[in-house]
Amino acid sequence: MLVILGLTGCAPAGNEPSASPTASPTGSPAPSPAPRAAPLTLYYVVLGDDGASGEPIGCGDSLVAFETDSVVTDDVLRASIERLLADPERELGGTPPRYSAIPGGTLAYVSGEVDGGTVTVQLTGAPAPAGECDNPRIEAQLKRTAMAATGATAAVVLVDGELIEDVLSLR
Repeated sequence: MLVILGLTGCAPAGNEPSASPTASPTGSPAPSPAPRAAPLTLYYVVLGDDGASGEPIGCGDSLVAFETDSVVTDDVLRASIERLLADPERELGGTPPRYSAIPGGTLAYVSGEVDGGTVTVQLTGAPAPAGECDNPRIEAQLKRTAMAATGATAAVVLVDGELIEDVLSLR
């Protein structure tokens, strides 16, 4: 079950959610965690501030974490990526004003898993960047949101089995 409530005051996040469950030492799947209420950490872009608000990316922009209201979920990775993909507008307002390079495409979450320190997210569909500057923004938003959801130190995003970098390079 997933309940999505909205972004809180659009304030940048301070804490990232804890890691998702992993397989048990015996190799069998870990039991599914009970649903819990916690905010999600989603990454958005602050346009044209040359990294002043967060991690520098794209065309002189910043990648910044924003925290949602609490949601009830047993899969923080799925909830985070689905929430990021669900934003219908590119210009999202707030302080600082948030931008998402993701709207307009048909990307949908399929699955995700953590192996060691790397989270792999499987998507289907197609991105729809609004210009060449959106390519690194889309990649960064997806990867950093997945890393925040799982506690991973690296992320791989696949779209219909192809690396997101390769898919975006064709657009």
